[in-house]
Amino acid sequence: MDPKTAQISFDQLISELSTRLINSEPAETYECIEEVIAAIGNYTDTDRCYVFEFDDNIQNMTNTHEWVRDGYQAHITDLQSVALEELPWFFEQIKTHHKCIVDNIDLLPPEATAERAEFEREQIKSVICVGLVANQHLLGFVGCDMVRQERQWTPEEIRRLRLVADMVANTLERQRTYSELIHTQRALEKANRLLQAQVAQDGLTGIANRRAFDERITNEIQRASRHKTPLALLIIDIDQFKPYNDHYGHLQGDQALKSVADAMFDQLQRNTDFLARYGGEEFVAVISATDEEKTKESMNQLLEAVRKLKIKHKPSEVEDYLTISIGGYILKPGADESTEDLIACMISKADSALYRAKSDGRNRGYLDA
Repeated sequence: MDPKTAQISFDQLISELSTRLINSEPAETYECIEEVIAAIGNYTDTDRCYVFEFDDNIQNMTNTHEWVRDGYQAHITDLQSVALEELPWFFEQIKTHHKCIVDNIDLLPPEATAERAEFEREQIKSVICVGLVANQHLLGFVGCDMVRQERQWTPEEIRRLRLVADMVANTLERQRTYSELIHTQRALEKANRLLQAQVAQDGLTGIANRRAFDERITNEIQRASRHKTPLALLIIDIDQFKPYNDHYGHLQGDQALKSVADAMFDQLQRNTDFLARYGGEEFVAVISATDEEKTKESMNQLLEAVRKLKIKHKPSEVEDYLTISIGGYILKPGADESTEDLIACMISKADSALYRAKSDGRNRGYLDA
């Protein structure tokens, strides 16, 4: 093939490969680079064609892509994480000159002893490597080996391989940018989820807070309306908690709140059940798809769970340990008021039921069914 025809043929190949790389999706990058080095290996009539990538500090290199002509040995598996110290002369050539061209390994300088041994191990007679540079950053190199015979690399062959290296470097840089973008996006999503969880979480007890309750009760009322199922709201108050705080101190008071919250949370096992701290020593529970019997059972379980804690409460006029009172209300299917009105109604009814439970002596529940 005369030089002019060869140049036209190469230009056409480069155009096709460049279009393939530019139009490829990030997930196709590996496959596309494999296609590129296979095409270049065949076009240049070499025995191996490959891509190595450096780590961020250019202290190690890894063979990431390799094409091998039929009948010749692949080496990608044994060229992973090769340290600078293993091939110092080669690393210096690539880092300093962004290329390493060897027509005959017997002509390597004395300081390239390690490189000569490696080339002999791979049965390489001639080798050409050109750096992958993007945004003035050395990413690695693309190279070709001759195993069949020695080869004197021409300036035109070096120029062509550099064009290939530029294409591959830009593709790798685009892939790295995309990967960093995805990593940043996922980190932001994780941070946002964590922030949302913190916004909806009571800082002391770890359960849901008033804001989360407002959102949950709205959703549950709308769901109950769609499915025509009952919905229960419980308002729970720790009995005579102010005297407890005054007697034992706020630190112990905080610990008592945590213990009570944990005990009640453990009793609400269904995924559809919900417990939140409403404020101070007051809690709320939402129990969906329930009835009067099941709601009373849930109330008794909550009462008993707190009693079992046996948290001493000397100033209490109810028991000598901490207790709770519960007021409950069940919203029946068929209500046609607005969601806001239904929420206000449920809270008012449950609050009145709580007042009734306290009036009856505390340490008990009262359900307005």
